[in-house]
Amino acid sequence: MKGNTIVKALALACAGVLLVACTDQVTSPEEDAETRGASASVVTAVVPDNFVIQAPLDPFFINQPGDLMMRSDARTDFAIQRLQVDPGPPGFWHTHPGPTFGIVEQGRVMITRYSKKEGCVSTVYGPGEVAGQTYIETAGEVHRATVLGPTAAVEYKARFYIPLGGALGTPAADPGCT
Repeated sequence: MKGNTIVKALALACAGVLLVACTDQVTSPEEDAETRGASASVVTAVVPDNFVIQAPLDPFFINQPGDLMMRSDARTDFAIQRLQVDPGPPGFWHTHPGPTFGIVEQGRVMITRYSKKEGCVSTVYGPGEVAGQTYIETAGEVHRATVLGPTAAVEYKARFYIPLGGALGTPAADPGCT
């Protein structure tokens, strides 16, 4: 039930971003004024490979007992991100200032987390994976992502509690995971 609520919240946020993006008129250098907008029955949406939309979010309190409770007493940034990453070596170790909800739409992404209690734990996310397509990164959690082949991964992320105008993440020391 908890995972389903997260998926719905992230899907709603991403859908809003994509709907806003779809209202822009798509043009091409080869397109002339006569053909621009000639067919109302054909809608072409162009989603850039990678994007980040980050904006201030006023203090809030969400309490849906049994499902979700989130609170912010300060104004912070909220971000929606789309990443398309080719398979390759692991990413760098880092943390985030707040929770991240992620969906792996395409490909396979291995998230390796480190904690003193559990050590290094790797989980693979993506369509058809045992762990599913969605994951959560908690605030301050040391982790890294590795895109596993053979295809690029496409992810959508919602990030909360980012300091106003601040970075989405902070580099962390390598905890020695192999």
